[in-house]
Amino acid sequence: MKRIVLLVLVGLMASVASATWYWEGDVSSSWADVENWNNGSGTPTVPHTTTERINVPGTTGVYPVSVDTSDQIGYLHIGRNDNGGTLSNAQVNLDTAGVTLTVSVGSGEIVSVAYSDNLTNNLNVSAGRLDVYRGNGAGELRLNHVYNATCVGNVNLSGTGIIDVEYLNKGGRDGGGNFYATGGNLIVRARISKFGLTSSGYSGFNLGGATLEIASWSDRSSAVGSIDIGGNEATDFFMDSTSAVKFDLGLSANNGGVAGTDYDLIVSRGNYAIAGELMVNFLAAPTVGDYWDVWTVMSGHEGAYDGSGAFNSLPSNIQASWIDTGTGNDTLRLTYVPEPATLILLGLGAIAIRRNKK
Repeated sequence: MKRIVLLVLVGLMASVASATWYWEGDVSSSWADVENWNNGSGTPTVPHTTTERINVPGTTGVYPVSVDTSDQIGYLHIGRNDNGGTLSNAQVNLDTAGVTLTVSVGSGEIVSVAYSDNLTNNLNVSAGRLDVYRGNGAGELRLNHVYNATCVGNVNLSGTGIIDVEYLNKGGRDGGGNFYATGGNLIVRARISKFGLTSSGYSGFNLGGATLEIASWSDRSSAVGSIDIGGNEATDFFMDSTSAVKFDLGLSANNGGVAGTDYDLIVSRGNYAIAGELMVNFLAAPTVGDYWDVWTVMSGHEGAYDGSGAFNSLPSNIQASWIDTGTGNDTLRLTYVPEPATLILLGLGAIAIRRNKK
């Protein structure tokens, strides 16, 4: 009898843990208000459990969702409508400083910005933090659901917002969507993919005004990582003059350092246009002449690899140059050079030596 009771309790716990909560928004716009949620039975709780699926169906007349309290859930699907109702455009806003929404359990697209046909949905991150990860490189933020051809999902990053994602994916088929940025930080831990090629008539990935950081997915405490822009589906990558990319630099290549392990690495397959600011974070004290090959544009894939422009600004102790390493790929090499002030001092020292010789 005890064993049967235990099995029943385990079954009840599993059913509660895997519940799907639907946003109704009939009380306020606040994520933290339990009266805005319904799963058809029981009493809603916020924070939700870490395995729950959250659906924001965009039913006519509801408030946009304002994520104003930290939470951890399994899935977030915007525009999914398993609970009836008339669909309209849905909007989820992370706009409160200090709030983190963590989505980390589900498989596949654990965050989908547009899930149903004939919808244009927006995920806006202007403050706080959105974390999307599974710990295996496949934690996926997808702009549009792959099986719905007419949905459009836009991700808007601005202000002090942070989006931390393993895999950022536009989606497949004819679905639309864009990544728009006027500020904030985008942390990518595995890849950016399926944003199309300009040569194919589609826009590529536009960093806009955000700062791109590369980090590890296998060890989230590690700053160093390696990301793939394009994967098997080449993606054009564009930076404008308001954007930035930051590289964490540890042991240099000339001292045995390994790209992606000792310093950050980007591998991309597509056209690229460089502008904005290049930033570095030294994890170990460098010496003059140290270099790191931080970006490789692969040859032999669709697209003309015609890197254009240059960074508008660099650290004063970094020299950046595109080189051919003999593999046919374009490689961005960062070299540590003396600070301008050091060069002046060295020049003064040379003058003093000459005077002493007299």
